[in-house]
Amino acid sequence: MAHLNINLPLIKDNIELILSGCASSGIDVVGVVKPCQDFDPIVYLYSKTSLSYLGVSKVNAAKRLSGVVRKPLMLTCVPRPDLVDEVVKYCDLSLNSEMDTIMRLAEAAERNRCSHSVLLMVEVGDLREGVLPADVVPTVAKILALRDRGIRFAGIGANYGCVNGVLPNFDNVGLMDTLATQLKENFGIAPEIVSLGGSVVLDWMDKHGLPSSVNQIRIGEPLLLGTLSGANRAYKTLHSDALEFEAAIVEMKRKPSFPAGEKAGDAFGVHHEPEDRGIRTRAILDFGVVDTDPTSLIATVPGLSMITSNSDYTVVDITECDHRFHVGDSIKFGLTYKSMLQCFTSGQLQKNVRGCHDGTAVCFGCEGRTPDCSSQLRMRFMDGLPHQSL
Repeated sequence: MAHLNINLPLIKDNIELILSGCASSGIDVVGVVKPCQDFDPIVYLYSKTSLSYLGVSKVNAAKRLSGVVRKPLMLTCVPRPDLVDEVVKYCDLSLNSEMDTIMRLAEAAERNRCSHSVLLMVEVGDLREGVLPADVVPTVAKILALRDRGIRFAGIGANYGCVNGVLPNFDNVGLMDTLATQLKENFGIAPEIVSLGGSVVLDWMDKHGLPSSVNQIRIGEPLLLGTLSGANRAYKTLHSDALEFEAAIVEMKRKPSFPAGEKAGDAFGVHHEPEDRGIRTRAILDFGVVDTDPTSLIATVPGLSMITSNSDYTVVDITECDHRFHVGDSIKFGLTYKSMLQCFTSGQLQKNVRGCHDGTAVCFGCEGRTPDCSSQLRMRFMDGLPHQSL
């Protein structure tokens, strides 16, 4: 059965290396667990580190984790207006760009007799969420007016390298420093948090440093994959093999490379124009798009090439491979962010965990007796927290 291999000690190493490098620059790190926010072993590992927040993208994930993990939760996607009650109940801080939604958060905070922190997002060029720079000061004035209604202005944030791949530069990073200065001049206090999102910020920080006002970065991919988003290249000495996808060969035959007969679209309605390369050795692997994104997997076997995928099968060409494969053999692949995301969100894909019995948490089933666990993967807490599944 195809499965995802997860090496928790290597992920822990990645987290600690990032934390160490950022601490030397006075930068807090938000560990964005968006890809694996429903996968307890990794979330629990994150919660035991010095990450300043766990970044979740869904309110349901925050609801599940709130009060269970000892780490404040940041909602890293702007809230839906109809979910404001859940946001103020289960998230310590949320990213925001719409004043109407912030007003609703204030109403929800009053209803629930609680407080909630908001980070105002600023548009710096990538065209994701954020108010225009000229609107920052007047918007912050409106947010500060809600302080008696349970809304706390936490600071400002920006995002890089996500929707359009816009990289940090002296102008768009310097803009955040300028805005922080303007807020101090207008309101007499500097923003508590100036937060930059996207792993590409790490590269910029190493090469050019960050303004003193910037004190937080939000990252996800390097902690899990050891790579920088958009670049698909390893960052420093991070482990790029903490996660790997493994599949089995269920058929291997010499077949024509060009289909016979009249053609229509495939199972997904896609029309293919394969190249006629004669008779080739083709292997069918036991996974498809229900398990991951086959097109963005990284082949680790020299000579292997992807041909096509459907729901449950992926066909590869292994004619040029030096290794002689047989039916039942396994083939491993590296992951990109997209293929990793779909692995974790697939409820059908088996996840095998290594290093889940470090004395603080074990998986139900093996009770920590084996180093490699592929049991139910529901965690038990051993440090005084409730002994229950997350």
